[in-house]
Amino acid sequence: MERKVKQVLWTSAVASALLFMPTHSKAAEWKLGMSHPQIKEVQTLLKAKGFFTYPTATGYFGTITETAVKKFQASVRLPVTGVVDAKTYAALKTAAAKRKTSTNTSVKTTPSTVATEWKVGASGEAVKTLQERLKALGYFSYSQVTGYFGAVTEEAVKKFQKDVGLAPTGIADRLTMAKLDEALAKKTKPAILLTIGASGEQVKTVQIKLKALGHFTYPEVTGYFGQATAEAVKKFQASVQLPVTGIVDDTTYTRLWQAPKPFDPIALVADAAPLLGKPYVWGGQTPDGFDCSGLIVYLFQKQGIALPRTVLAMWNAGVSVDAPAVGDVVFFQTEGTTASHAGIYIGNNQFLHSASSTGVTISVFNSPYWSARYIGAKRYW
Repeated sequence: MERKVKQVLWTSAVASALLFMPTHSKAAEWKLGMSHPQIKEVQTLLKAKGFFTYPTATGYFGTITETAVKKFQASVRLPVTGVVDAKTYAALKTAAAKRKTSTNTSVKTTPSTVATEWKVGASGEAVKTLQERLKALGYFSYSQVTGYFGAVTEEAVKKFQKDVGLAPTGIADRLTMAKLDEALAKKTKPAILLTIGASGEQVKTVQIKLKALGHFTYPEVTGYFGQATAEAVKKFQASVQLPVTGIVDDTTYTRLWQAPKPFDPIALVADAAPLLGKPYVWGGQTPDGFDCSGLIVYLFQKQGIALPRTVLAMWNAGVSVDAPAVGDVVFFQTEGTTASHAGIYIGNNQFLHSASSTGVTISVFNSPYWSARYIGAKRYW
């Protein structure tokens, strides 16, 4: 009898211990090069905090994930290792819970403070997310997301809206954002692994990008992944501190499209050609109309270079050059005591500019009127 009582007591004790034992299991350590469904959850949690910038959670722990983890660890004062250990995972879950509570509270108490649309002039994490989504769908052509809603973002929104049957307003309202979510959900991204022997349009796309970055020196884009392509991939990987394998995997492919292209003054001039005759609009910086600095900002932005918005601010930036070359900005004092007008030098003693009397036009640089008002040239590349 005594033995039975002891057995019952022992069984009860074990049951109680199991009942009050913590139910969460210690997270495994996730780090560079690993793949696992839980990594996908980690990426989703990091994305909610604004640290993971890749368009979708992939389940693969690459350099983008590692950078996001380091930024999060720094923000919560954990050792910045880039490895998701138990403490990092727990901190991520805690941050997600706080965010959910905060979001629910703000929606209930102050709904009027939550932005419902974004347009030119807006900035912040929401705009950055919008640009990432547009970039993932091939609409946002700028080399990197900036978090600022400028002319490039507006044009990308308009193109997307037109393609999905919405009015091309250039304003990212709730309906536009919902359509973006739909488009991203439909877009399936297959794993990328291109190596010697591969061929097709995807290889051709990679070669074009490598050529634009100055790594692929073969005379023609062939669409065949041979030794020349592998060497070009290795050069690119070395330049961005990726493992030098010569193989285009997901990480390499992503970094290729994040890499800024070298400044090409000829391309800048080519981009300007369709704009000739566009009207002068004070404060304008879109193809609907430009003022002089707006035209310059627009064209340089297409080359991945951000310039100050006003003529005076441009004049105070950049590097002075004795004689302008193609792509340099030339400045004139048409009123006041400092730079008040500017254009882009295109060679042959000519410069492109937007004048109030003519709109976008080409003028002779050394004509009596302009040479008398010329005060210098600056280079931004």
